[in-house]
Amino acid sequence: METVNVTINGDKFAVEQGSTILEAARANGVYIPTLCHFQGIEGRANCRMCVVEVEGMRTFQPSCVTKVRDGMVINTDTERVRDARKNTLQLILAHHAVDCHHCLRIGSSSEENLDPYFCEMCFWCDCVRDGFCELQSLAREYHVDVLPYIQHEADYEEDRSLGSITRNPNKCIKCRRCVDVCGKVQTVHNLSMAYRGRDIMVLPEMGNTMKNSSCVRCGHCVDVCPTGAIYMSEHIDEVLTEAHGYSEDAVAQVSDTVIPVLAQLYKVDENQITGEKICAALHRNGFSRVISDDHAKAVAASQAAAIIEKNVGHGTVILSNSSAVKNFVEKFFPGLKDQIHLYDSPQEVFRELAGDLGCNKPVKTVSITDVKELGAEGEETGDVDYVMNGRELYRMFLRSGGVPWKRRPEPFDKVWDDGEMPYAELLSDRKWSLSDEIEETSITVNGKKCKCATARNLGQVRKLLEGSYREYDVVRLQA
Repeated sequence: METVNVTINGDKFAVEQGSTILEAARANGVYIPTLCHFQGIEGRANCRMCVVEVEGMRTFQPSCVTKVRDGMVINTDTERVRDARKNTLQLILAHHAVDCHHCLRIGSSSEENLDPYFCEMCFWCDCVRDGFCELQSLAREYHVDVLPYIQHEADYEEDRSLGSITRNPNKCIKCRRCVDVCGKVQTVHNLSMAYRGRDIMVLPEMGNTMKNSSCVRCGHCVDVCPTGAIYMSEHIDEVLTEAHGYSEDAVAQVSDTVIPVLAQLYKVDENQITGEKICAALHRNGFSRVISDDHAKAVAASQAAAIIEKNVGHGTVILSNSSAVKNFVEKFFPGLKDQIHLYDSPQEVFRELAGDLGCNKPVKTVSITDVKELGAEGEETGDVDYVMNGRELYRMFLRSGGVPWKRRPEPFDKVWDDGEMPYAELLSDRKWSLSDEIEETSITVNGKKCKCATARNLGQVRKLLEGSYREYDVVRLQA
């Protein structure tokens, strides 16, 4: 790796040649704020929050796209730079919903009067990201109070046509994260920028509603949105009502995908939050039974293993338990639809397990997972009654008590002994990836060594289904 020497805020660093100023700064622990940038996707310099001063250059430079060069002297936190960033925030907020920085409860727009912790419990504001919004956090960091510009607050209608994913254009800051993820990574190309100037906005294809668009409900646009412009439907109040009711038993299946989210929101180490502590907190909130999703994943893997063993040697075995992959294939590769072997997601298995937990009343099932496509799956198929993500769980605990990292662990209400997962090299959990590089591995089936591939995003799914799947014995597709 070739390096160049740069100076950042008076300190000298050797950084990788070809890296951006932002990458060089972050690699050396120097903080530069961003809004439009998302690590792993090429920068666009849309928001200009990451501007820095570079000696010898007349204007501020966006650090997310400006490459380092040998001898470069960079200042990231001067008074001029901070003033420029504050002005950028003021301009963005002048075209943004006002509840982002004006507390309706106390009637104040002074950032020092706004308590982010209380925002999570407050019922006054309607924004799902209130208290956990990147724009709001930066407004507080840069002390944005009364705006010096005329407010041009938009009044667009929310698009709730899907039922699972909602678009609120009034909260959109045109950062393009969702557009880039939808187009460049997932290759669905559903979201794009429309119109120009002050009227520019993100729209689904041809200006359709989300329901009538090419959206496959993978949910990754929700993952990358920095504000409340696109979000999953929330069920905090309904779930609390069910859990505290007397006529039905609330049963939860917990995925460990919510642990990193809870740790981030509570600002604690991940090892301080365990499934057993979450179980205790859910019992505290009235849940009758709480189980881990480990058994459901094992059951799903066993289904996949049976498909592999039955079909291997008769052409490429393509399998998936992703509802987003199913939707993607139906929209873009209908000719291959019958070649995809579908098996149950852990959430679909949970519906069957819920009846085996010894409840004496009718059961309400709650799947707790941070895999957004499962939220869409639950909403659209009804395989469970409610799906909650990590952020919803956090907000529910703040409203009702039961902080998981402070509670004494309690065992799950039922634990199955599943043994080792079959073909773990292929069927174990894989994280979603921004890369276009397909993961390869091998497994031995009925004495035959099989070459396998795993797609970890829909762009990789497309790459495989366009023909390269024929190079493998077994292919697993994830969204």
